[in-house]
Amino acid sequence: MSPLRDLRTLAYLRPEQIVRRLWTRALRPWYASALYDRYVLGAGSVAEPRHLPPALWPAHGENGRRILEGRIRLVGQERPFPMPPDWRACDRSLLWRFNLHYFEWLGDLAADDDERARRRARALIEDWIANHRRPRLPAWHPYPLSVRLYAWMRHAPFVLEGADDSFRQQFFASLDRQARHLARVVEWDVGGNHLIKNLKALVAAGHCLAGHERHARGATDALREALEVQVLADGGHYERSPSYHLQVLCDLVDIRALLADADPAHTWLDETISRMAAALAAFRLGDGGLALFNDGDVGDAELLEELERRLGGLSDPPPVLSETGYARMQRAETIVIMDAGRCCPDDLPAHAHADTLAFEFSFGPRRIVVNCGTFAYQDPSWRNRLRGTAAHSTVGIDEDNSAEVHGTFRLGRRPRKVVCERSDDEAGAVAGGSHDGYRRYGLVHHRRLVLADDGRRLAGVDRIERLRRGRARRLATARFHLHPDVTVTPGNRDDELKLSLPGRELWSFAASGERVRVAESVYAPRFGEMRATRQIVVEKALETSDTVLEWEFVERGGA
Repeated sequence: MSPLRDLRTLAYLRPEQIVRRLWTRALRPWYASALYDRYVLGAGSVAEPRHLPPALWPAHGENGRRILEGRIRLVGQERPFPMPPDWRACDRSLLWRFNLHYFEWLGDLAADDDERARRRARALIEDWIANHRRPRLPAWHPYPLSVRLYAWMRHAPFVLEGADDSFRQQFFASLDRQARHLARVVEWDVGGNHLIKNLKALVAAGHCLAGHERHARGATDALREALEVQVLADGGHYERSPSYHLQVLCDLVDIRALLADADPAHTWLDETISRMAAALAAFRLGDGGLALFNDGDVGDAELLEELERRLGGLSDPPPVLSETGYARMQRAETIVIMDAGRCCPDDLPAHAHADTLAFEFSFGPRRIVVNCGTFAYQDPSWRNRLRGTAAHSTVGIDEDNSAEVHGTFRLGRRPRKVVCERSDDEAGAVAGGSHDGYRRYGLVHHRRLVLADDGRRLAGVDRIERLRRGRARRLATARFHLHPDVTVTPGNRDDELKLSLPGRELWSFAASGERVRVAESVYAPRFGEMRATRQIVVEKALETSDTVLEWEFVERGGA
């Protein structure tokens, strides 16, 4: 433990946020008590829902068939899932257990729409109810509670077809109890996508469950207020993760579809969805997937396709999200996306990476330069290694991080001043920025990227500005992580490399006059999935004045 690091972390949190978090933890024993179960939650109302949310998103029938065979795949890991199931799953990560209690996999069972799948779904729900009457963690944590509540309502038509009265009453009573508990444990202290999930579930409960009407207007008003904070003027979500941006956008599309049946007059929701849809387009590379900045993955291709359909087509990507802090360049078949924004909202560091001024780029459907990804939240050997600066295609100093990542979701010292620039000139599309994440060393990192109009050349200049004379001799290291499908071989000079893509396209990398080497790396495009790959490394000792690294990627044609 580091007291100073913890103080640097706490300094960014709001006092009321800390108080609310302590109060929430103090109430956990009460919520798990027999008194709360009996006298507050009670038996639960068995009234049938007035209507139900529509099921909008594609399911994975293969996982549904896997469940029928006694196994389940969650966050990239397949595990036994017999009857009766082990709901505690103590040997699994917390994220895996959360996903187990989400019950979103009911959609996978529903994909084949047969009676055997319905019986299995009812048996699993019945067993969960029998083993989770009291609100204990992790099953009743507000986040999985919110996801599960919505999933049960969304898939109720599939689950209830052919069900007897006993099951129906258990099911409705549990829905009622879960919704009433959620209203007491909303994650106001966390905010972000967690709060959106909580409010989404409460809006649905208010519109669908008898006796919860009083929650509908309050939850809808709270959602509108939350979105005014979380969705920035340029349409980006303030957590700055393309993956969580997608998740929040899908949540809003769900809410719009639900409210369209009950109350269509929500123009503020339409406007927010439209802005977020345009911003989402800025995060997509040539293969249609999301760039890997901050936590998350490349996205599910079927989900992205369905979202496009429901939004009425793909929005034109903006060249810059100035408030969110992303710059995008696209010329011909080449796309470049650079992170030039603050790490995170000050009071919500959970998904922040030390990736300032990192970029990714693709040529056609092929990714060339990437960031390493996330892989896992609770894996101590990889979590902060992949959050660190060296796991991103940017410049680090002395193998130190530009932001102080620690714990699972914590962040201490971080860049205070970050500049994002985007322009077009005679050279082509230009993206640039700077950050002071190394101000403790008296250094500022500046980066300028230029993409030629024909898309065949990406040139970069990294400048390490000295604000004061440094005593220590420091080393600047520029890293360019390559997608696993890219083959790298020596070039004609020591400062040059050749890159081959699967479509037989050839590119070269050069850093004139610098030491260029190739090292091992990893690529985690999804949770639980990791592939070996390579990275280009350019190192240079800092000079007494500003230090400059110049490099370029050039397309050389087909093999």
